[in-house]
Amino acid sequence: MRLAGRSGFTLVEVLAAVAILTIAMAAVFSTFDFQQKSYTTQSRIAEMQQNLRLAEAYLDRDIRMAGYGIPSAGAPEGVTVPVGLLPSGTAIRTLFPVDSTAGPDSLYILYLYDMDTNQPPTTNTNIMLSGSGQVSVASISGFLAGGGELVLITDGITADLFETSAAAGGVLTFGGGMNYNTAAHPKFPAGGYGVGPPASTVAKARFLRYFIDSVTDPVHPTLMVDRMMAGQAPQPVADDIEDMQFRYGLDTTGTPDGIVDTWVDNVTTAQITQIRQVRIFLLARTRTQETGWNEIRPALGNRAAGTTADGYKRRILDKVVHVRNSGLP
Repeated sequence: MRLAGRSGFTLVEVLAAVAILTIAMAAVFSTFDFQQKSYTTQSRIAEMQQNLRLAEAYLDRDIRMAGYGIPSAGAPEGVTVPVGLLPSGTAIRTLFPVDSTAGPDSLYILYLYDMDTNQPPTTNTNIMLSGSGQVSVASISGFLAGGGELVLITDGITADLFETSAAAGGVLTFGGGMNYNTAAHPKFPAGGYGVGPPASTVAKARFLRYFIDSVTDPVHPTLMVDRMMAGQAPQPVADDIEDMQFRYGLDTTGTPDGIVDTWVDNVTTAQITQIRQVRIFLLARTRTQETGWNEIRPALGNRAAGTTADGYKRRILDKVVHVRNSGLP
């Protein structure tokens, strides 16, 4: 007796189906792999651009504010800081540029900080004589009880920088480890900082140094800000910022008119008062290298390009910032 036929697949049909499925799955995984790599690349580029924008925002703000609330007070302009804080000299009013052709530039910035309603400026209530270890103020609102802050005292003609060790009972006590308080104050008013009218202003100050740290983690160079205080380590601003260069627009006319006449990369101490604009060059790169991508670090400012290709993708930011308080009396 002959058995009835049964439904099913022949071996050839099964092998054909497996082959088709294999091809389809290979296409699916290939598409997934491509999309994943594309997503990762775009994500890293977006991260790089965010780092670049963040670095630009901080530099733009602080450079624009440089010199705010700091009277010129003759030569050398500005306030006196302890020996060794600046690469040379002990005076700063607005900016103190440090140029490098072999690596990133760095920049020192000083300004009075009175624009935060939670950290308002105040005035002195008793005459502060030279050598005083404290100043009596109308209010200690916004000052840290434990100190550790930079304070600027100015009568609009001269200014001096101090570090606090305590704030209590209407008195700011000076102290700290950076020697701001025992450093020479050659421009201190002969009769001290008076109570007016108008009284002398007492407010927080920002004394900053921007630089790129490529030593702590060479694979991830980081834009850092040093607040120039003892016991306060520099803080990261933006990751994977490979290079930072500055160019300075100078007003060199005999009678300053506020118009930039020339641009220089390396500013002398005598030219600092002529700075009217700062051109910021920032070079950011992706967090990791991309397989198959080859690129050489480009030239930036007065620093030559690299010599070895790598797999990092890069972006350059080029922006000019007006230094509003430079050149003012």
